Amino acid sequence: MNVLLVVESPNKAKKFRGYFPEFKIIPTIGHFKDLPTDRMGVEPPDHKPEWVVMEGKYQVERDLIAAAKQADVIYLATDPDREGEAIAAHVANTIGKASASKIARITYTEVSKAALNLAIKNKRSIDWPLVRAQEARRIIDRYVGYQVSPELTKKFKSLGNTGFLTSGRVQSVAVKLVVEREKEITSFVAIQHYGITVSLEKSAIPFFATWKPEIKDGELVTLRATAQEVVDRTQSLKVISSDSKPRVVLPPKPLTTSSFVRLMAAALKLTTKQAMDAAQKLYEQGLITYHRTDSPTMSAEAVTNIRAFAKIQNLPVPASPRDYKASANAQEGHECLRATDINLQDALISGVEDPLLISVYRLVWQITLESQLSDGLDLATVVTFENAHSDAFIARARSAKEAGWRAAAQKFGTDKEVIEAATALDNTNSPADPVAEQSKLPRLEIGEQLQPLKVDLQIKTTKPPERFTEKTLVEKLDKLGIGRPSTYASTIERILSVGYITRAKSLRLDPTTRGTATVLALDGHFSFLDYGYTARIEQSFDLIAHRKSDYLAVVTAAWNALDRELAAFRGAALPDTVSAFDLSCSPTAQTKSKPSKPSSNGQKPLTPKAETTAQTKSMPGQKCPDCTTGTLSMKKFKEGGKNAGKSFIGCSNFPTCKHFAWPH
Repeated sequence: MNVLLVVESPNKAKKFRGYFPEFKIIPTIGHFKDLPTDRMGVEPPDHKPEWVVMEGKYQVERDLIAAAKQADVIYLATDPDREGEAIAAHVANTIGKASASKIARITYTEVSKAALNLAIKNKRSIDWPLVRAQEARRIIDRYVGYQVSPELTKKFKSLGNTGFLTSGRVQSVAVKLVVEREKEITSFVAIQHYGITVSLEKSAIPFFATWKPEIKDGELVTLRATAQEVVDRTQSLKVISSDSKPRVVLPPKPLTTSSFVRLMAAALKLTTKQAMDAAQKLYEQGLITYHRTDSPTMSAEAVTNIRAFAKIQNLPVPASPRDYKASANAQEGHECLRATDINLQDALISGVEDPLLISVYRLVWQITLESQLSDGLDLATVVTFENAHSDAFIARARSAKEAGWRAAAQKFGTDKEVIEAATALDNTNSPADPVAEQSKLPRLEIGEQLQPLKVDLQIKTTKPPERFTEKTLVEKLDKLGIGRPSTYASTIERILSVGYITRAKSLRLDPTTRGTATVLALDGHFSFLDYGYTARIEQSFDLIAHRKSDYLAVVTAAWNALDRELAAFRGAALPDTVSAFDLSCSPTAQTKSKPSKPSSNGQKPLTPKAETTAQTKSMPGQKCPDCTTGTLSMKKFKEGGKNAGKSFIGCSNFPTCKHFAWPH
């Protein structure tokens, strides 16, 4: 029997060929069909998308058609999410109705022989509502990008900006978050306030107590004289109460895409894209499960294997397996991001040589194990003191009583920073009281009097909110329901590439003049800039996927609202705050460190002057200014070193015409 297996990745295809040499395996290399780049590709009232073969993917289409004719069975084994379902649908539509009876859709979350065999046993038909949900997202994103971006560009021409400005349903909101955080920082007024720390010692154990003034939560002591008066009258401290309670320390939850990229940023200083690229490679090599997920659930088989491994290693496990529930707005039903084989502690053993991949795998393996271990248990002690004038002081300490899941870190030598980065992903492990904790307190009796070694008046200043980093921006996007696991990396890279934000080595994100001006121009005119809009529209996509809503109704409603907003935007003047910006050159940190211009399509690299000229004339949908007969459209480099995957504006007459410009 001739079996055709269609996957997305060449590396995954290579892996499966080793397991199933008798199969004909063809990778689609991601999406091979998309909306056209030189025109809208969809229009009301039916909003029917025009799917065309992407440039450079024609051979994929030909290979699929030819192989389908020879196959007795066709398994569409693309990724287990909406994007994968859409690719499977494109394959089915490409090979035609003649092969429809041969087609079966299969899904799996790990690249292994057992997983594929199980998937084949559980084969199904294509989930068309899931496909329609993905199409609805793609169409609405197309309407926003292709309708709003040209209007935005026109308005900024009056300010001397000659580049092409882009907008997007997700990217514009991400920029807005960064811009508004910057506004909070620049408008922040620091407040000086005061505290008191008393240094004490008993039984050769030094410790400290902190003043607890009688003020409402959130208030500060802003009068120095008030604090100084307490300092002057604190000649001794009397123990009023001492309370010790156990505090449960939960293990880190199984990783989702969001918590994974945040962990990689905290522990390894990786960008979101670097983290996802590493995960892709580990997934394709069968070492981790599918990495685009918003669910912390774990298969029963995996939990059983982890618990068995833990017992062999003399690590504590709870009486019953841990059951982590997905959030209410989790999109897909597949597993968390975890190591596929808990017995494989080191990726080097499986042939991975890249030190970065080894480090990433080690962290994933560690969280996979720790998530199923017993709670840690600490002893939290709070001692209250008073001076002779009844001013209250607090001393806190916390010590480990039972290591619980932390025993794994001790056994396998994990760095303390990694543990802190992992547990920081779950705020439930953070103490509610801001009073600093110390590791040890001496035994203190009620009524006991202690003489301070030192009483320090502390002069403090309130701090502005911190600028977003990749870690905290992803966390915020995830919390607000903006974007999905598959979009985090592309969204951040997109707003970097168009010069709306810059990224420091610390992964700190700063808005540029261009990004700030764009947000100010759009905000208040378009509903997609509202933080709740994206979450609501994502819920609409979920309803389509679950057969509770209709594609046409959702897309039509979004189109009608956008059409009304566009009409109003065309007639509105730019705010005065925007007009004050000088965007004639639009300098950004991104352009200062641009890589050398790619030459993957044969043209000579543009000089800065030539590039500026090209950008002045180049907008998608326009006639080519060089050959005058071709049409300009957005294209992507498939090679070119650092520029692989980047978008540029090129001519439909390529290679005869080699017109080139960066999109800005």
